[in-house]
Amino acid sequence: MPYADLREFIAFLEKKGDLIRVKKEVSPHLEITEILNRLLANNGPAILFENVTGSSMPVLANLYGTMGRVALGLDTDEAGLLEVGAFLAFLQRPEPPKGFIDAVKHLPFYSRILHLSPKRTSSAVCQEVVLQGNQIDLNRFPILHCWPDDAAPQITWPLVITKQPDADGKYNVGIYRMQKIDKTTTIMRWLHHRGGASHWRAWMREGKVMPVAVALGCDPAMTIAAVTPVPEAIGEFHFAGLLRQKPVELTRCKTVDLDVPATSEIVMEGEIHPGEMADEGPHGDHTGFYNSVEPFPIFRITCITHRRNPIYLTTVTGRPPREDAIIGLALNRIFLPMLRQHFPEIIDFHLPMEACSYRVAVVAIKKEYPGHAKRVMMGIWGVLKQFLYVKWIIIVDADIDVRK
Repeated sequence: MPYADLREFIAFLEKKGDLIRVKKEVSPHLEITEILNRLLANNGPAILFENVTGSSMPVLANLYGTMGRVALGLDTDEAGLLEVGAFLAFLQRPEPPKGFIDAVKHLPFYSRILHLSPKRTSSAVCQEVVLQGNQIDLNRFPILHCWPDDAAPQITWPLVITKQPDADGKYNVGIYRMQKIDKTTTIMRWLHHRGGASHWRAWMREGKVMPVAVALGCDPAMTIAAVTPVPEAIGEFHFAGLLRQKPVELTRCKTVDLDVPATSEIVMEGEIHPGEMADEGPHGDHTGFYNSVEPFPIFRITCITHRRNPIYLTTVTGRPPREDAIIGLALNRIFLPMLRQHFPEIIDFHLPMEACSYRVAVVAIKKEYPGHAKRVMMGIWGVLKQFLYVKWIIIVDADIDVRK
């Protein structure tokens, strides 16, 4: 069953006994981080903090703290993640039908793709409350200060929505850390190879103000789509609809020319102006160290909309295990069919979280000739942009368990 929104997934997990509520007051400054540390270390449930110091909003965390919950968010199990990968592999490199019978066989599949495109709605729950001008105040939000030497609180689960400045206006949805500057501005930390950064460079080349929207608290399929290497021709909105077997409903922002998921808990609309940069960091990172200070674009908020009584979804970045590392394990299963499309001899593939889920890859192959491992190794680096950051690829025989 697809989840219509984040709240439906919360209700499902609570009924299943995989979500707990905390009514005692907790602080977003370091305390929630420590609680999440202990939950993650023990494969604990998702947690909803109902009384957070300095804010009227409850905080939802550890939502994707186990592989099981990541799979549940897609209405499948861990084995079913391979099917998601196979579907994504087809979207990246579709093969023409081998004949009439094969074409008829695949008609339902093509029909599914065509009929699950995003749909527009003018009545969106994410716009039940609209804040503009002096009403905009990030201090109202329970933004976490995760680690003692972090430069500032940071928004850690934002779905950042951008599009190209050209007529086609292709969208990108990615998750990029946002450091709070003051009540109306943040820093947008997108790495050079990410889709949002590519769009930003295109807008800056034209000397234009770039519209940006940030959706917080989307349904699980939308979140997973945002971290998955989706083909540009499909896009994250369309892919999320394919994952949930129901089109994603989008609504137009109030102050910028962008569409956002209509069932989001919170939406921040704003702009990035040419030449406006600020130093980001240091922040505790997934390497287990504080990252270096670097300049990134400034995001100026022009409007905030949200549901009545919104839920603030968050996570903590840091040394694994963390939610991003758990999602990384799920992506391992999704990557496997995509890699096999290029190299059928690959038996298994693993990006260990101990190496930040991207520094080291362990690959089992069915070796057939001298130099075969080298060919596969060189090919993997070129399959996805994500693999550019893999420093070591270890090729092993087919009978080796790459996860041990």
